[in-house]
Amino acid sequence: MDGRNQDTYPAFAEDFRGGILAAQRQLRNRLLDRSTIRYRHARDLAAHMLLRLDDLPGCWSVATNWLRAELGCQRVDTGFGMCEAKDYFPGFAEAKDANFDVPSFGCGKAVDNRDVAMQAMWLDPRPLIFADIKQDRRVTMRLRQRMSGARTKSKLAWALRTERGGYGLICADWTEHLVPWESGLYDCFEQTVTDVLGPIIAVSKQIADQGSRDEVGKPQGSLAAYAGVSDTASLATLTASELEIARLVAKGMSYKEIARVRDRSLSTIDHQLRSIRQKTGASSTSALVSLLARSDLS
Repeated sequence: MDGRNQDTYPAFAEDFRGGILAAQRQLRNRLLDRSTIRYRHARDLAAHMLLRLDDLPGCWSVATNWLRAELGCQRVDTGFGMCEAKDYFPGFAEAKDANFDVPSFGCGKAVDNRDVAMQAMWLDPRPLIFADIKQDRRVTMRLRQRMSGARTKSKLAWALRTERGGYGLICADWTEHLVPWESGLYDCFEQTVTDVLGPIIAVSKQIADQGSRDEVGKPQGSLAAYAGVSDTASLATLTASELEIARLVAKGMSYKEIARVRDRSLSTIDHQLRSIRQKTGASSTSALVSLLARSDLS
């Protein structure tokens, strides 16, 4: 693995105890400010994913849809796990080409994680290319049947990693034709997974896991609700500029897109978003989106 990117792999979310905004700032500094992202088109992907850092399914959705379109494949699917586990469950997030009737690979069914090809996906230092599933001798009969059932003709597969090791898999599948022999596709996949998906998804997952633990025994709702402040009243404290930025966030726009639309710097947008969260008590992007929806302002 490219040694120069090791510092972009946080151990896990305990490295980001300053909260979601602190995690976003630190990852932005590691990935964007230091220019560690080699595939230049993936910089926009990183900015967009960071905006959804507190929303794991949303963060994954942004990533899988972008990667599927960039590679020109018909399906991208992901799942969490580890190489030592007996089973692997794909399909946590999945993006499919709407132009074709592409079946899902996951469907809640486990894959034998002890299969030679599966272990290679977890352990190989570089992404695996299965150029022709029918002819590839690394694929056992049982796994080939599973792939064929999902109409997979070719596959790119690799593990998502932090410094602690692999924590998930991501696969790009071609179902309508074999993978084109273009080196740019391989570089796009390898560099995007290494430089962007691996570190960002690791932190997003740990934030989600921590949030699930923190929610046990706690009342639901925003901080403003705890204080007896209505949603409308909390939004009324926003300036016109802050309210417009909140609406753009709710539309799923990245920091860079918002900065371009508003003709402001990224640091200005970051400062205004911190102010919005403090005023409304929305502790996350998803909470802010929900707040706007309840107030009919999205």
